[in-house]
Amino acid sequence: MGPIVLFEDSCFPSLLPLLYWRSVFELRCGRKLLMDRVAQRFQRPIDGMWTRDWIADVVAERFQYRVNTAIEPGTVLINGRWLISDTPPIRKPPFVGRIDGEVAYIACDAGLAERLSAATMLDHDALADAIDGVAHDEVPGHLIRYAWDLVSRNAAMLESDWAGSDRGNEGHVDHLVVMRSPDQIHIGRGACVEAPAVLDARDGPIFIAENATVRGTAHICGPAYIGPGSVINPQAYIHGGTTIGSVCKVGGEIDTTIFAGYSNKQHTGFLGHAYVGSWINLGASTVNSDLKNTYGTVRAWVNGEPVDTGGQFFGAVIADHVKTGIGTRIPTGGSIGFAANLVASRTLPPHVPSFTWLTDAGADRGDAERLAETARIMMARRHVDMTPAEQTLFRNLPDIAARYERPIDPSVVPR
Repeated sequence: MGPIVLFEDSCFPSLLPLLYWRSVFELRCGRKLLMDRVAQRFQRPIDGMWTRDWIADVVAERFQYRVNTAIEPGTVLINGRWLISDTPPIRKPPFVGRIDGEVAYIACDAGLAERLSAATMLDHDALADAIDGVAHDEVPGHLIRYAWDLVSRNAAMLESDWAGSDRGNEGHVDHLVVMRSPDQIHIGRGACVEAPAVLDARDGPIFIAENATVRGTAHICGPAYIGPGSVINPQAYIHGGTTIGSVCKVGGEIDTTIFAGYSNKQHTGFLGHAYVGSWINLGASTVNSDLKNTYGTVRAWVNGEPVDTGGQFFGAVIADHVKTGIGTRIPTGGSIGFAANLVASRTLPPHVPSFTWLTDAGADRGDAERLAETARIMMARRHVDMTPAEQTLFRNLPDIAARYERPIDPSVVPR
């Protein structure tokens, strides 16, 4: 198998606002980022990435990969949206592996390597022309299209990520901690579980990573993942199907939700069937709804347009650098854009565009320079520097987001 290069395609807008601050490869499902699962399944490192030009510098800075450079014959281009369960065989080039008609991977000969580029992959028609006539067949797995695809598959991927060798305790567990199905529990080096916490792995494995802390009276049901350095507060109730990424602090009730990492939900309040980005602070008693009163399928909001999820449960997408005030209420299927600040006493609108400053007095556009400085301070508190490329991206995002998002509807603004 030749070099592996991950690519983004023309479907990336359907995963906004989560992709303003990251590439599609950095989305999380189960215990892993999508890019890490590709490397694990194929048992070899990633060699490069093709992504949008406006985030390319950030991706290159974060991962030190070759980004948006030409490829050599023999390269295998892998769609970053591919959620791989089992390692598929890669056919000899030239060949296109498809999932429901969409491109999952391309094994490139000299001709394809010459015709394809990062820009081509992002242009649906140009890609179709470039691979026209190339041998193709269906391959297993799923291509993530919307945030709820990640959330709905999270429990299954947590199960899939578990290996029998994961079981065991390398941390400190108080002797009064209740552990149900302990052979399905991993506690990493430096982790601490205080009494009288409950770890219930009867319905799926629980993986507590290194240096994580589970405070006394917390209750965690599997399948669940608690990332490195994260803290589960006292009296927290973590339902199965939940992933808490690195360096988060969470409390209250959380059900079937993904935290990308470096975000806080320290206080009481329910959060269910949601995807929560990074560098977010949810104020005390912030809650969301993940079920309609009619028990019908949920319509979620994508760039200001309602889309039927086809499922009965979906809560919200909360983009990076969002801040909510005390008692914030998020409606079923809601979408909160990048760097939005929300301080409202009534239920939020279903679609809050990026950089919105929303209060009971109305909605305004927040100042990107001030918001970037707040973000820099928050990151520094966790000993993470906002890089020059990230600073440039943050300041450019108001104009970029305006290309994709509808303005907020004044009729639904709390007053």
